[in-house]
Amino acid sequence: MANKKKSILIILIAGIGDLILSSKSIRSIRNGFPDADIHLLTSTDAAPIAQHYEYIDNVWMFPIREFKKNKKHIFSIIKLILNLRKIEFDSTINLYRIGSWLGSVKMVMLFSMLKSTEKIGHDHKGFGLFIDKKSCKDTFNNKHFADAMMDIALLAGGKSDTKGIEIFWGEYVEKKWKFLFLKNGSELKRSIIGINPGGDRKNRRWDPDRFVFVANYLIENFNAKIILLGGPGEESIAYYIQSKIKNNLTNLAGKIMLSELAYIISQFDLLITNDSGPMHIAAAVKTPLVAIFGPENPVLMRPYTTSDLYRIVYKDVDCRPCQKKNCKHTVCLDLISPEEVIEKCYEMLELDIKG
Repeated sequence: MANKKKSILIILIAGIGDLILSSKSIRSIRNGFPDADIHLLTSTDAAPIAQHYEYIDNVWMFPIREFKKNKKHIFSIIKLILNLRKIEFDSTINLYRIGSWLGSVKMVMLFSMLKSTEKIGHDHKGFGLFIDKKSCKDTFNNKHFADAMMDIALLAGGKSDTKGIEIFWGEYVEKKWKFLFLKNGSELKRSIIGINPGGDRKNRRWDPDRFVFVANYLIENFNAKIILLGGPGEESIAYYIQSKIKNNLTNLAGKIMLSELAYIISQFDLLITNDSGPMHIAAAVKTPLVAIFGPENPVLMRPYTTSDLYRIVYKDVDCRPCQKKNCKHTVCLDLISPEEVIEKCYEMLELDIKG
């Protein structure tokens, strides 16, 4: 009788950027268990990206953002858990950090409703009492998020490799959007620069007028072509910026799917962005970027790529890191001037700022 294939459930109910940062950890689990059925439970936001990872066999969507807006989604969550209970997993691995007592309780409840021989995760806020293999409570302290998740993956039997984080898209995407990046003779020296003025929290968003200043400067001085990005709900920010920029601009906010966004960012000469999912996408596709950090600690959440491919602009303030969803006094962002961002753009475009 043939041996039953090992079945592994990886849990990462988090955002787009977190999924991208976890890609090397998930790949390491595949390296460690090449013949296993690997399932991923992630958010509906991140699922479209996860479905393109060849080392994941099944993607399950947890409607966390939808549930926060409308509690009726509890029925979808119950149905999801009942379907997962039909599978007897050999291992269930929570890659994400346990950051609060409430988060610990929620993860304990989820783990208790699943059938799994072995349970693995972050030993913090009491969660370690309910799992079999646990990373220490300091796993996510003073360490990049991607490296911390890798510690948990290795604990689960993963095998690391020399690759970094990854993101993929379908061939149709290139055929659909390639026209945006075609240059004729007069445009060969033109830089195509993306600007992402949004972010999943308002207190991560730099002032749109400052993005306008930077964009107009780059257009005037380098004949740059600007492509504006923005996800659902961020269209108004992009439209405002568009209204202040008279030429050389294409506004894609709210017009592209997530997998299309990855390809488009891969074609930029430079991306200027808030701390956000698109920042991590740029790092994954090796696009040079300038990242503007507000409340988060850039040491822990910086672009996970080589140092020559990114610059960070941030200010040391006493209130960082901050997990507030709203802040009336975003001093961390207000102290960042357009001139500082422009200086970093010069560096990434390999131009001498004094020249």
